[in-house]
Amino acid sequence: MIFSLSKKTILLIVCIAVVISVLAVAIYSKGISDVIRTQYEGRSIDIVSALAVYIDPETLTNVRDAVCEIYDRAENKVKSDQWGTPEFDEYIAQYSSIEEMEDFKKLVADLRKMQDVLDVDCLYTMWVDVPNECYVYLADASYEEACPPGCIDPVFFDNPAEELKDLANAFRPNITNTPEYGWICATAMPVFDSEGEIIAMACVDISMNEIMTIQRTFILYVVAAFLILTLAVCIVAIIVVNRVIVKPVNKLSNAASQYKHNKKVFAELNVKRRDEIGTLTKSMVQMEEDIDGYINNLEQTTKDLLTAREHAEQMDRAANIDALTKVRNKRAYDIYIGNLNGSNRPYGIVMIDLNGLKMINDTYGHEKGDVSINNLCRIICRVFKHSPVYRVGGDEFVVILENDDYEERDQLIQSIRDIFLKNIKDDSSQPWECVTAAVGCAVFDPETDKNADSVLARADEAMYENKKSLKNSMNK
Repeated sequence: MIFSLSKKTILLIVCIAVVISVLAVAIYSKGISDVIRTQYEGRSIDIVSALAVYIDPETLTNVRDAVCEIYDRAENKVKSDQWGTPEFDEYIAQYSSIEEMEDFKKLVADLRKMQDVLDVDCLYTMWVDVPNECYVYLADASYEEACPPGCIDPVFFDNPAEELKDLANAFRPNITNTPEYGWICATAMPVFDSEGEIIAMACVDISMNEIMTIQRTFILYVVAAFLILTLAVCIVAIIVVNRVIVKPVNKLSNAASQYKHNKKVFAELNVKRRDEIGTLTKSMVQMEEDIDGYINNLEQTTKDLLTAREHAEQMDRAANIDALTKVRNKRAYDIYIGNLNGSNRPYGIVMIDLNGLKMINDTYGHEKGDVSINNLCRIICRVFKHSPVYRVGGDEFVVILENDDYEERDQLIQSIRDIFLKNIKDDSSQPWECVTAAVGCAVFDPETDKNADSVLARADEAMYENKKSLKNSMNK
């Protein structure tokens, strides 16, 4: 199917308008949601902070001790997910005496008094069984389906063992949406006794159902308004585009289809507009005059460009290759490391330093020294088959480990070190033939390494440690 310029322009306008509207609604909705969450989280923290101070510590301690005594004796601890079952009712029945305690009644009355004043859905207290990673209700001030004392809920943390290490800071606002209760913002804060010990947790549940319903309704109104505005903008834009752009372009298109050499079809249009269409028409008129010359020069220009590009590619390759070993040089290493910095992808750096190069150069000549460097380079390339190798100094090589070589770095490092240890013991070859080198490796750690330079520094340190070890081996 072929789409005309008119259809494409209309489709583009509609798409842009729809995308802008969708983004505007999404950003607006996200902003409202963030404001609501922030307000409710802040309010819940203020409420539990006040509740933790308001509750009488002695009364709460007495209720907690009474509940914990029964809880510790209970053989079968049935959690709230079995609410309504005979097993759950039998378990909860053990705590019936708690509800008759004066301290329990006083605690519930205090909670309800503050609950009524603050106009929240539910205030309650609970004790945290840290070893078993669960909550045990002490007193619930809810007027409907209050959780009885001893009721057990599992903790809602993703990592309970870690979160429960510090109860004073573990509980923070938690907004949930469940089929049973809808939107709830729950927060807890520890209640301390006079000695600074945590007695229990003061908790609040704030229903967000009403505000979320209002939010959804308001967003629907906003969506409807944006849809109407988008439709109006699209209609106006389509009319303007057809009149100002599509029709003049169609005239140019018809003229182009009638074009013949030396026939002034564009000049005959006599367009005098002072906009892009007018500029385009002038360009087309100029094209009629210059097209023959352009065609004649086109082939030569193409050949010159291909030649220049090939020459540039050759120069670039030469600038990044070490003349002696034919592996990458220090310039290529700097470019590659520059691309690695800031990427945070896993990689390692291996530093390899040839042993005894100065002795070989001084004793046997620099030609043999070059042979040693090439022999070392071949060993490195043979071991690290899938990694880029760089000669960064006279007798220093660097390998960048990524992908499979990165995963198998320990085996590869041990493999090349074994080769050098074997060469140390080889007395049958010339020094420039049976080369040895020190090897050090370091792995990028995004938490401690700012860039590849720090990784290279650690690899260099590891290499010098290996050099000391090799010297000890050679002296034995």
